[in-house]
Amino acid sequence: MLLGSGGHAKSVIDTIEQNGCYEIVGFLDTKEKQNYHYRGYAVIGTDDDLLRLYQEGVHHAFITIGYMGQASIRQTLYQRLKDAKYNIPTIIDASAQIATDASIGEGTFIGKQVIVNADTVIEHMCIINSGAIVEHDCRVAEQVHIAVGAVVCGGVMIGKAAFIGANATILQGKQIGQRAMVGAGSIITKDVEADSMIYNDIKPCIFKIGDRLR
Repeated sequence: MLLGSGGHAKSVIDTIEQNGCYEIVGFLDTKEKQNYHYRGYAVIGTDDDLLRLYQEGVHHAFITIGYMGQASIRQTLYQRLKDAKYNIPTIIDASAQIATDASIGEGTFIGKQVIVNADTVIEHMCIINSGAIVEHDCRVAEQVHIAVGAVVCGGVMIGKAAFIGANATILQGKQIGQRAMVGAGSIITKDVEADSMIYNDIKPCIFKIGDRLR
């Protein structure tokens, strides 16, 4: 069972279908989306149907709602699944490269062409989107979203529910605080405080044609 039927759900579905590990029953979503279909999968109820579906034999569920600017929605759904005794798998695309000693928590999605290098820990309920790189010795706390093409260099610590935007780069050894948001394309050369937002901490250098670099 997939909780959420938006764009992130489509990426998860493609990975599940290609991996062939699970049969998708359908979506749970809001009342307004009860007629929605995608690839033959339908919205078959709302979150209020979780207990009924478990009793009917659906024992695996995965949250396919994206970050949406905050992690609280995903966390609330995660707790509801835990309370209802659902199994929450880890979904890893076959094209991803995961080091043998990396650790990936339950409910985490690892997208296409992702690299997770040696001795890195990614906790539960994270999203590591297409083409992202998480280098060696990183620690990524629960509910973190690392967007498309982001690069997290070695030894970086990312706090709970932080967001790393598309094509952002976090240089080695830096710490990103809880719930911090790093904007797309940012290059982070210093620690980022909790509950803060940063777009780029390096000022652009503009050179005229003919200038010599020194």
